Amino acid sequence: MAWKVCKRGFIVVGFLLAGCAYSFRSGALPPDVRSITVSPIQNEAAIVIPTLAQTLAEALRQKFISQSPLTLTTEKGDLILHGRITDFKVAPVAIQGTQQAAQNRLSITVHIRCVSPRHPELGWEQSFMNFADFPAAQPLAAVQEALISDICDRIAQDVVNKTLSFW
Repeated sequence: MAWKVCKRGFIVVGFLLAGCAYSFRSGALPPDVRSITVSPIQNEAAIVIPTLAQTLAEALRQKFISQSPLTLTTEKGDLILHGRITDFKVAPVAIQGTQQAAQNRLSITVHIRCVSPRHPELGWEQSFMNFADFPAAQPLAAVQEALISDICDRIAQDVVNKTLSFW
């Protein structure tokens, strides 16, 4: 008799816990989504660095090649990424006692839109921002290429994560 009461209690608790569970969409892309196209990135920032758009596009391509089952296509992919660089700026982040910056921060903001012609529910639109700090004593020109590469790599990782974990 005690076992039946205990068994019923477990069932009731199980139903209560099931009612509190989170609901996520599938963690996997539909089987017919096999390719991705990374459209040319537009640079709409007030400061235009000529190589930035290409560096970001290449970082996105490399991340999708290495971290996803998707095949990279030049056009008409099952998923299509459109991007635009909306901000590129350098600002002081650590001020010394003499009111001079000890550290500067390079920030890049990108707006990405993902569309799927066959699966509109996979589409999304979001801005991504990332940054890197560097010593104020160093001129930006001396570290710019390495910082841009690092920031673009981190933004690309965020975009891949968003694209592949659509929940």
